Amino acid sequence: MKMKKVAFAVSALTMVSTTAMAEFSGNVALTSNYVFRGISQNDNSLAIQGGFDYTHDSGFYAGVWASNVDDEFFAESSIELDTYLGWAGDVGPVSGDVGYLRYNYPDNNPDIGGYDPETDEFHLGISKDFGAASVGATVYYSPDFFDLGDGMYYDVGIDVPVGSFTLSAHYGKTEIDEKTGISDADYDDYKLGISTEYAGFGFELSYTDTSSDGLCDGTPAVCGDHVAFTVSKSL
Repeated sequence: MKMKKVAFAVSALTMVSTTAMAEFSGNVALTSNYVFRGISQNDNSLAIQGGFDYTHDSGFYAGVWASNVDDEFFAESSIELDTYLGWAGDVGPVSGDVGYLRYNYPDNNPDIGGYDPETDEFHLGISKDFGAASVGATVYYSPDFFDLGDGMYYDVGIDVPVGSFTLSAHYGKTEIDEKTGISDADYDDYKLGISTEYAGFGFELSYTDTSSDGLCDGTPAVCGDHVAFTVSKSL
């Protein structure tokens, strides 16, 4: 589930400008393990990913992104297809981002899988580039997070450029107001990474880990320690 970008009324008004420009772009990636918020989405296997984005001078953006996933994990769907839109731009001394994302799982079967994985999520984030480091924080809200209940996710991170490389660290916390009959699902996740670009390709090596409670209680195969290597290309 790709991290997307923050109120649509502002961007709609600015789009009427005759000098505004729009841009379309694409991206593809191959990763050794698709890990989202500390949990492997494809049972620790290779994933092929890609998407298309539309961005406007006003700050408005929209796009679509897809990846293969484990069909046993997502009610018989082997594909995740994310659709999203939002606004990103400078807000005083910081950069802001507000948006909406829909996690779609084509051909999922809730009757067999036992739950409906399709999820709506909204987010609000701020970030600041200090030169020596860039820091950011984002809050995500879902009215029904993967059929578990009302969900919040808190994400803080830092990126530090070192020569041609970027070192990154992330901490995330999942909090869910679980539906009746669903056990505690809250857990924490962590990530350390190093990335660079060479010959037009992006390369990232990452290590992720989680707490051993909530969704990650007794599920070491999909939670816990993961090392992933990803090669990406912007189109």
